[in-house]
Amino acid sequence: MKKLLLLLFVCSQSFSQTINFKGKLLDKETNKPVVYANVSFLKSNRGISSLEDGTFNLEIDRNLLKEQLHISCLNYKDTIVLASNIQNKTLFLQPKSFELAEVVVSRKVDRELVIDKYKRRDIKSSFGALRGHPWIITKYFPYKKKYKNTPYLNEIWVYFGSLISRKKSKFRIRFYKKDIKTGKPSDDIIREGILAFSRKIDGKVKVDVSKYDIEFPKEGFFIGLERLHIPYNFYEYSYKKEGSRKKYVSKSLAPSFGATYAKDSILIYSKGKWRDFYFPQKIYEGYQIQPAISLTLSN
Repeated sequence: MKKLLLLLFVCSQSFSQTINFKGKLLDKETNKPVVYANVSFLKSNRGISSLEDGTFNLEIDRNLLKEQLHISCLNYKDTIVLASNIQNKTLFLQPKSFELAEVVVSRKVDRELVIDKYKRRDIKSSFGALRGHPWIITKYFPYKKKYKNTPYLNEIWVYFGSLISRKKSKFRIRFYKKDIKTGKPSDDIIREGILAFSRKIDGKVKVDVSKYDIEFPKEGFFIGLERLHIPYNFYEYSYKKEGSRKKYVSKSLAPSFGATYAKDSILIYSKGKWRDFYFPQKIYEGYQIQPAISLTLSN
C-alpha cells in the first residue's frame, strides 16, 4: 500500500511539475541584446518581457513547452516559435528595415493646443493590475482641421488609476500609423523606444516628444501604452475574501493606466493580433472605456 501511495505521489508531481522557461534574445545583425521584448504564449495567459541583457525567465507548467510562443518588440519582426525550441537557448530576432529619417531644423514654439485634457473625476476605471500576458492598449486620435496651425506633437500626458493601484513602473509609449484598409494600427511612426516612468504619487506623467518632430497624420494615428513584464514592475498585495479573516497574497504588475468613457471599442495588441477590447457596457453607464491620454500640439 505504501508503495502504491508513493507511486501515485511521484506521478502527481511529474504531471504538475513547473519549470523555469528561460532564454535569450539577440539582434541577428549586431548580436546586441533585444531589450524589453514581449514574450507570450498564444494559447495561455502567460508572458514575460526580456531584460536589459536580452534574457527572460518565467516559471511555467512544462506542458507549455509544446505550445507556440509569440515574440514582439519595437523595430523587430514578430516571431512565432515553439517554446521547446528556445528553452535555454538564444534566439536571434530579425530587425525591420527602415528608410533614413529626414533631418528637420529645430522649430520655435509659440502656439500650443491641448487635446483631451482630463481632470481626476474624469478617470472612471483603469487598465492593468493583473499580471496576465503582455499587451499594448491604444487610443486613436483623428485629425481635425483646427490642428492645421499646430500640426506637431509636443507632449503627451498619460493618466493612471486610483492611488491604491499606483506603483513605481516603467512602460513604453508607441506611435502607430493607421491602416487605411483595416482601420487598425500598422507601422510604428518612430523607431526609438520611448520609456516612461511613474511613481506611486503620480496621477499622471508628462512625456516630451517634441524632438521627434512628429506631424499629425491626416488619417489620424494611434498612441499605444505597452506594459513591460519586468521585475521592476512586479509587486505583491494582500487582501481578504468576504467572510474570511485569512489574508491572501497575490502578484500584480504596474502600471495601472487610467481610463475614461468612450463611445467605441478600443484596440489592444495581444498574442500577436490587434483585436477589439470590449468591456461590459452596463458597468460603465452604457459606455466603453479608453486609456486617458492627452496631447499637446504646437506649431
